[in-house]
Amino acid sequence: MRHTRQGRGRHRVVARAAPRHLSVHLGSKPVHQYGQTDPGRPPDRPAVSHHGAAGLRKPELSTLEAAQTVRYPRTALLACCSSLFLSSLDTSALVVALPSLQQDLGLDVAGLQWVVVANALARGSTLFLGGSLADRYGPRRIFGIGVILFGAASMLCFASSGFAELVVWRVLQGIGGSLMTPASISLLTGVFQDSVARSRALGSWSATAGVSTAVGPIIGGVLVAAVGWRSVFLICLPFAALVAIGLRWVPESPVPRLRRRIDPAGHVSIAVTLFCMTFALSGGARTGWLSAPTIAAVIAAAVSMMIVVWVERRAADPVLDLRVFHRPQLRGAVLTAGFAYFCLTGMNFVNTLYLQQVRGLSPWEAGLMALPLTAGTLVAAKVCGVLLGRHGPRRPVLLAYLFLITAMVSLALAASTTAPIGWILVPFALLGIGMGMANPPSTSSAVAALPRERAGSASAITSTSRQVGMNLGTATLGAVTVSVAGLLARPNPVSAHDFTSGMRMAYAATAVLGVLALFAANRWFAATPNTTASEVGNIPRKERSDDHRRHHQGAPAEDHQRANRGDLHTPVPGRPREGLLSRRGR
Repeated sequence: MRHTRQGRGRHRVVARAAPRHLSVHLGSKPVHQYGQTDPGRPPDRPAVSHHGAAGLRKPELSTLEAAQTVRYPRTALLACCSSLFLSSLDTSALVVALPSLQQDLGLDVAGLQWVVVANALARGSTLFLGGSLADRYGPRRIFGIGVILFGAASMLCFASSGFAELVVWRVLQGIGGSLMTPASISLLTGVFQDSVARSRALGSWSATAGVSTAVGPIIGGVLVAAVGWRSVFLICLPFAALVAIGLRWVPESPVPRLRRRIDPAGHVSIAVTLFCMTFALSGGARTGWLSAPTIAAVIAAAVSMMIVVWVERRAADPVLDLRVFHRPQLRGAVLTAGFAYFCLTGMNFVNTLYLQQVRGLSPWEAGLMALPLTAGTLVAAKVCGVLLGRHGPRRPVLLAYLFLITAMVSLALAASTTAPIGWILVPFALLGIGMGMANPPSTSSAVAALPRERAGSASAITSTSRQVGMNLGTATLGAVTVSVAGLLARPNPVSAHDFTSGMRMAYAATAVLGVLALFAANRWFAATPNTTASEVGNIPRKERSDDHRRHHQGAPAEDHQRANRGDLHTPVPGRPREGLLSRRGR
């Protein structure tokens, strides 16, 4: 504990946690934790310390620090990680089953894209709604609803009899996942209030996403070879049941709820934007890039995107507060998460068709090819946790981009109809390392950028970027591959050599995008060094130093308190309403 001067004759007590026997004497007036006198105390209730001396009072803890001790924190962590494993496993395992599904339902490549994209599109469109509901009604309740909805939709997918029915239930699956993901982050940030424990919990949660995405093709290959493509949906039911049962021992988050109003116009406009973008990319390869449906979808996507900006700037409680993107670390987290899943999901979609239809591998053999990717993800996740704690997010993010770009270049070089199939294992390992390096810093940086009571919204932002990356990765790499292959084969049917040439072009274009994203992410994370490692006040170092100077120059105590909280919305006397956010946006 230490005392600092604050204005005229005022003191501020700085303490992480005061022992019960400790009493502090700062004169005749009792002092709160943030250095404010207690003018509202009734005269018949004098301030009394633990030892009973009048005029003495121990420092009060903040609302979060004074919350009751949470029971079963490991159960909460296990349930949250299991739910993320469940939702990620569903998509990654399905990718291996696509050739069997295509043959059974008689679909083309564009139809297969919609089987994959329907889930990611629904999840990305409703993740902000899930975050808002978790902040408003409590994450435990919304988490349970999401688990039940996801399990029921998985059963319906298993029993579906046609393409249209399967797409509808995949959409319902995505909505269930959009309720689980933000609520799980809110639970973790509330249960693990210590910064070190919270960083470890978020790191475990982020690593689960990469591991489940990596092991999904292996599990899917085994199930498809033994039972059939419907089994990839059936495997989700035991996991959903276990998470639902374990929810009984998961405590509610002690973080105060935000009474946020639902923004229907924002939700609808965001959903329309994502749908039009995906439709334009997937439909362009089928009907032509200059066809009327494709051009109409592009125009609709641009118009709806402008509507999103217009609506959210004027909403009293926007679903997507555009002001938070003034923070460089949040922009970097969104870009990193989106690009990582762009690479992974796009590669999984195209490479599954390549391995099974061009190289003649069985689903089981194609699933085993993902073992290096799984191993790389597991090893990199461990190393990333150490780097993140010591150096902050910038170094792991830069390493992630380097490995992802190298993996894309290696895939473009290894794609061949005659080269040894083992050559493709090295790019898989590089891609796994890149995923393991990208997931933890993107999640922790986004959560650190916003106050803890808005953890659901922070999780929704990064999770939405992942879903958008999955949508665009599947649609873009699939569209480029099919378009280039069709141009090379015209007027003849597409051959294996043509398909492989299209793959090379798609991977090369992804590598170029990765270089551009690398420069942008490096600039944004360089503006907020060691933010995640320090986790001091959830604000960048420059802003902390500015507020430290203002504090010693006599700034109001509540101003410094709000700065430490990272409050983006509460107005502060004597400052514009934008508060800390306006400084980073100038």
